[in-house]
Amino acid sequence: MGSGRVGMAWVLAAGIGCAHLGASRPDKPALAAGKYAVESIRSRAQLDGVDQLIEISETGTKLTDANGAEHVLTERGALMLGEDGLCRLALAVSVDGEEPGISDRTCRWNVEGDRFLLGDASGTGTRTVYQVQRSGGRVVLEGMSDVDPQGKVIGNARGERIVLVERAPELAGRSVDRTSEEQAAREIQECLQDL
Repeated sequence: MGSGRVGMAWVLAAGIGCAHLGASRPDKPALAAGKYAVESIRSRAQLDGVDQLIEISETGTKLTDANGAEHVLTERGALMLGEDGLCRLALAVSVDGEEPGISDRTCRWNVEGDRFLLGDASGTGTRTVYQVQRSGGRVVLEGMSDVDPQGKVIGNARGERIVLVERAPELAGRSVDRTSEEQAAREIQECLQDL
């Protein structure tokens, strides 16, 4: 993969962060612990010095670079939500069918009403708030805002979106614990093969 395309894949994979999910009714959460396939993700990214919303999906998205060359970006990914509030977002982003760049991030999640909140693994940084909607067997997370650790709104996440597909229960029980980089590499490969 050319250095420009490798850079583009890494910028997109790194810029697409964690997701936060909510509940449709207080007695029945819209999103619960388990494993979800990431069907598509739309997030803010900076390409060629310009902030923009970029959506990538399993079926592929066309994108034109600063030189006018058209590229097709595809992604495969998984979001694993642990019952302990830990999570893991693993994405493999490929440009023009080349070897994918992999982003494997640990994170924290929680549900507040019909809102899903997702932040870094420490739990002390900025979190993104998503509204959870169910549509045709999918869980659609619509970005609302970014909040600080005290819950104060510090940014706009409107336009960001993650579409998840629930996985079978036998796949959902996998650990989100990362005890070593070698184990993490094996787990992400297994997760992506299962999708």
